[in-house]
Amino acid sequence: MTSLLDLWRAVDPEARLASGSVAHLGDPARGVLRTRAVAPHLPAAVDGELLVVDASLIRGRPLDTLLATLAAAELRPVGLVVAGHAGPGPESAESSLPILVSARTAAQLTEAMAAYLRDEPGHLQRLSTNLRLAAAEAALADPDPAAPAGLVAARMRRGVAVIADGELLTLHPRPAGRALAARFAAAHAPLLSGGSRAESSRRTRDGFWLLERRVRPGAAVWLFDDLPFAQVDEVAANALGVTLRALLGRTPRPRAAARPAVRTSAPKSDDRIVATLLAVARSNGRIAPAARALGVHRNTILYRLRAAREDQGLDPRRPEDALRILAEAQRRGG
Repeated sequence: MTSLLDLWRAVDPEARLASGSVAHLGDPARGVLRTRAVAPHLPAAVDGELLVVDASLIRGRPLDTLLATLAAAELRPVGLVVAGHAGPGPESAESSLPILVSARTAAQLTEAMAAYLRDEPGHLQRLSTNLRLAAAEAALADPDPAAPAGLVAARMRRGVAVIADGELLTLHPRPAGRALAARFAAAHAPLLSGGSRAESSRRTRDGFWLLERRVRPGAAVWLFDDLPFAQVDEVAANALGVTLRALLGRTPRPRAAARPAVRTSAPKSDDRIVATLLAVARSNGRIAPAARALGVHRNTILYRLRAAREDQGLDPRRPEDALRILAEAQRRGG
């Protein structure tokens, strides 16, 4: 059965979760209704259905007021979508009911979600075909795995990483965010050495979600985010895997010339540089937070980064270098 998460990700992936429990995103949605949520315009029953309301209903009012109105009418929707909302999201409600905020109009959302529910298999098939064609075109224009991976990351709004033979070939943290990319490396350093497991989807202890598709032995594509994956994400991972399988072939890619390792045992001056690399990587490339964490001036951080770049070729402000530094620290227990 189609879940609330499936509807959200298939119809409006740019919508935001403003309030409620992530655990309830997997609850089944039997249909979609639209309401003004004030008497006498409330629907007769919305149990198990997604309720789309206009943003004007919450303007200047807390979400709890809207939920109280629904509760008084004994309505139990699977979730709410506040349509036509611009600017910052509303304050969280006390309820665990998932509440999404979308810039699209109530009419647009209701029509699109109802159409998806009427023909979910057809929608997923069309998505698969379109993504495979687009990924193939991107690969033909540029035979680097980064090209099709970046396309899928942009369309699906998920982080995407491709790993082959212990090497991180490409990483697309946007629009998932660099912080999530750093978590991908810190929590799953074994991926960078080819030690991933065969599971297709899993959640880490701290709520980080990973979706894996093997391309060939020793090579895989990963989607990552801090929200669970929907059926459209599974389709996207499969479509990207088809293109990457053709690009990477059946034999291991020749390794690029080895880059200098991140030094972890060296003279005292090098120890300070290693600590600086870690601090900048953990602060997502920002200098000021790293300087505060180490108790030094920002110019000292810049000096050490310049030294590391000249000596080791590393700059933690680059996502691929930040991942490598964090993975090495994780491997060594640092």
